[in-house]
Amino acid sequence: MKVCPIWFHCCRILSYSFFRLFHSIRSEGADSLPPGPLILAPNHASFFDPPAVGCNVRRVTYYLARHTLFAPPIGSWLLPSIGSIPVNQNSPGPSSLKNIFEVLKQKGTLVLFPEGQRTFDGNLRKAEPGVGLIAARTNTPVVPVHIIGSRDALPRGGGWHPFRPIRVIYGKPLRFSGDPKNRDDYQKFADEIMLAISNLK
Repeated sequence: MKVCPIWFHCCRILSYSFFRLFHSIRSEGADSLPPGPLILAPNHASFFDPPAVGCNVRRVTYYLARHTLFAPPIGSWLLPSIGSIPVNQNSPGPSSLKNIFEVLKQKGTLVLFPEGQRTFDGNLRKAEPGVGLIAARTNTPVVPVHIIGSRDALPRGGGWHPFRPIRVIYGKPLRFSGDPKNRDDYQKFADEIMLAISNLK
């Protein structure tokens, strides 16, 4: 992943300034994140969620983004430079997993939404087992993150509502324990993550 740290942090500061000005963004626990490879696992209710999670963290963070957004000339250059990893949501390929594993191998920080897609009604969705698989195979701690208010600011299928406050709470790291045998084991850990996200609220 060819990330430009200067460009990334410029975008992060701009994002933080936007959220601070228009949504009075506040965070808890961002300064307590452990060093080393890390998966940040937030709930997902809005397009605002990725930048809202990353702008509070003073490190390069990587994201999964729909592969269709990487069209040249802008998307193919801009998105990789700020840590976006292309993924086909309908048919995830091995290249996406390879990029994810490489980020964590290099002790990077990855934002991964356990639900897979944004909620329609504001309620937490059931997690997909993928976050459990990635955490288990890379032995990476997972930090549950609860975002409050992003749906009010920019709901799925709706327009932008400025001056709706957003709060981001970072929890304590969870680790996959035991020896995973099948999809059910990954799903069980993904469910534990969602429960931890819920408890943060």
